[in-house]
Amino acid sequence: MKNYIDKAGKYYRDVVSEMRKVSWPTRDEVKDMTVVVLTVSGILALFTFSVDWVISTVMGKIL
Repeated sequence: MKNYIDKAGKYYRDVVSEMRKVSWPTRDEVKDMTVVVLTVSGILALFTFSVDWVISTVMGKIL
């Protein structure tokens, strides 16, 4: 049992050590990336809706 506790402690220390090496984005970078993600998601949603609507309309006319 002690071996598992030692391994868990080493794992935790390793995780903390690696997390200190991470280059975290600034608040402004996070805001900018969020705007980009929301914009691209909106554009893709509109594109998907448009293609679906066109295909549905064409299939409705055919059938």
